[in-house]
Amino acid sequence: MSPAQSHSLNEQAIPIPENLFGQLTSSEPQEAIEIAKQLPLQNRARLAAFCYGRRHLNHLGLLIASTCDRMTLKRTMGTAGEVVFRQSRDVEKTLAAERGKRSDSNKITLATAANVVPLRSAIETDIDEDQSNAG
Repeated sequence: MSPAQSHSLNEQAIPIPENLFGQLTSSEPQEAIEIAKQLPLQNRARLAAFCYGRRHLNHLGLLIASTCDRMTLKRTMGTAGEVVFRQSRDVEKTLAAERGKRSDSNKITLATAANVVPLRSAIETDIDEDQSNAG
């Protein structure tokens, strides 16, 4: 069994030879699309699903999915295939929207986290004062 076909319980096997996967991950977007187009359609769809499911390879998954038809993606990925198909029709727009969502959620998380510490401190101060007054 080749390294690309072996897998652990926590990791799905890469559905193509490891050296080809290395070429894809180090290629420019247009070159990655051309490499992917040389694979059989079902292998491309499996590879798109593999990459799409990993945050650091999401862009590559969408690029590869852009070379697949809707039905093949749906057969390979189930209902998620429809979403991936639509997203892959305009990869840059999809990724820009995702970056926007992440930066918005980070702003909210940071602002919320910054407000928690002073609030907790104020509550502890109030509790301390109440205990001092009761004793």
